[in-house]
This record gives sequence, structure tokens and C-alpha cells, in this order.
Amino acid sequence: MSHWDVNKLFRLYQTRLRHFVQRRKLSWHLADDIVQDTFLRVVATPSLPEPEFAKSYLYRTANNLVIDHFRRERILSFVTDADKAFEFVADDTPSPEQIAWSRQELARLQKILKTLPKPQREVFVLARVEGLTYVQIGEKLGIPSQTAFSRMVRALSRVKQAMDQA
Repeated sequence: MSHWDVNKLFRLYQTRLRHFVQRRKLSWHLADDIVQDTFLRVVATPSLPEPEFAKSYLYRTANNLVIDHFRRERILSFVTDADKAFEFVADDTPSPEQIAWSRQELARLQKILKTLPKPQREVFVLARVEGLTYVQIGEKLGIPSQTAFSRMVRALSRVKQAMDQA
């Protein structure tokens, strides 16, 4: 680990670094902040290169901070624009009519499911409510996965037929 005389480096390079940063289209106050951050990084870095590399290390650090600044600005402008854009997105909260209709449809489905034979109803609930695969359903019910699949097909066709009739 090298020891740098940060006060000496600051006196030597502060003005030059500020001009270097300002040439990247930044205001003088932002340039000052970046130069200060550059030296703070030097102080906070546990293992610095040898003192003869101090100048290049300072310039590289300042340049990286400038790049980071422009990245943040670009992201912030995107996020700010995105927030404004969301003001114009339609509200997807269901209306009272949609809620009432959905509840009626759910009640109809529950009545239809009660009319299904128990093996078909079990497979339907395990697949559609619990999200199990046909292999998992087969293991749970002690039947082949193909049987679980065929029961689901029959259950779906009965449900569709009953919903269409209602």
C-alpha cells in the first residue's frame, strides 16, 4: 500500500482537474464537486498505486466520475419522463359492474364444478387452483399423468358446455 500526500496532490492538481472536468460540458460547481469526490475516493481507497501513478489515477478517477454523472442524468431523465407518461395510462381497477359480473361468473363456475364427477373435479381444482402439473396430480391421486390429463379434458369440456348454456 502506497502513501500519498493528498494535500500536496490537491494543491498540485485541483485546478487542472477542474478544467479537465469542465471541458466535458459541466458547470463549474459540478466540476468542483467531481474534483472533491475524486480526492475523497483517493482518501477512501485502501490500496493505491505507487505515487508516480498519482496523476494518471486522479485523471482516470475524475473521468469515471464524469461518466457516472452523465449516466445518472440519462437515467433520471428517463425515469422522470416515465413517471409523467404513467399519468396518461388508463386505470385498470375494475369498475363496480365488472366486479359484480365477475362474482356472478365465479358463482356459476362453482355451481358447475359441483356437478362434475369427483375425479374430474379433483383434477380441475389441482390443475387450475393449485397450479399442479399433470405428473404432480397423478402422483398425488395415485393415477397415471395421462389419466389426469384426460380427466381434465373431460372437465373442461363439461365446464365450457355448461357455461355456454347458461
